[in-house]
Amino acid sequence: MELLPEAIEGRIVELRPLTSDYLAPLATAAEHAEIWTYLDEATPDQNGVAALIDEAVEEQRQGLRLPYVIVERRTSAIIGSISFIDLQPKHRGVEIGWAWVTPSHWRTGAAREAAYLLMRYAFDHGAIRVVFKTDSRNTRSQRAIEGLGATREGVFRNHRILRDGYVRDSIFYSVTGQDWPAVRLRLEEQLGSLPN
Repeated sequence: MELLPEAIEGRIVELRPLTSDYLAPLATAAEHAEIWTYLDEATPDQNGVAALIDEAVEEQRQGLRLPYVIVERRTSAIIGSISFIDLQPKHRGVEIGWAWVTPSHWRTGAAREAAYLLMRYAFDHGAIRVVFKTDSRNTRSQRAIEGLGATREGVFRNHRILRDGYVRDSIFYSVTGQDWPAVRLRLEEQLGSLPN
């Protein structure tokens, strides 16, 4: 499995490797508190977004993450971010996480296509397992992951201690290589029915 930091183009969105060049538009997209409710970050200002970008780029340098910005193709607007995390080349597995889209683009297909594009890229490049996880309180995220066709695997209890001291349970989901052909077909049918 070899995942490289390269642009990935879809019908609705394009994923571009994250760099500090995207700071200003990403900070604008990120300025909504509801994005950060379960992401263990305060609503970041421009300095906070700069720190998140620096962290993501450093993790990429260490081989731990491949971060992207999500660009709406119709307007070229930066509308969010998504990453490959927990890269496991030896076991041919990867997680898709740190995914968020600015609220004006919720329920437009943008987030779904971004996740689809990363799944397609991962499976096309040798992955046999793609993982998603979410806070057990985040029912919107759970519905979105289930809408992708991922299988709920279980709950990691007391999985993480968040910034505010809350002890989070995490729900894990996966799509395996065996699942992917049917998941891919279903997602392509759904995404194909959406306007560009």
